[in-house]
Amino acid sequence: MKTVTVAAFNSQAEAEPLKTRLVAAGIAAEVHSESKLDEELDFSRVSAGARIEVPRSDFEAALGIVYAWNVAETAETAQLRQTESDLRGTVSRSAGSSPPPAA
Repeated sequence: MKTVTVAAFNSQAEAEPLKTRLVAAGIAAEVHSESKLDEELDFSRVSAGARIEVPRSDFEAALGIVYAWNVAETAETAQLRQTESDLRGTVSRSAGSSPPPAA
């Protein structure tokens, strides 16, 4: 069976949630990890990666799921950044205020 890559991640742990979603949709997804030392350089540098592969026949359906997952992740990340920004603003304002006068 021919497979194609539908997504790539820095680590297998990052790839697992999407793989789980694809499998839940009935797509036989697999995560393939790579970790190689760069032997051409004078120093060792680890190049790691993980890719999700699906059967070629399921590529279009998988791509739709990947797209929906990516949109949801992007929205969630934006919401988290806004919350962090709001919290930083609250902490900055409270750090700069003077304590209430003693009675």
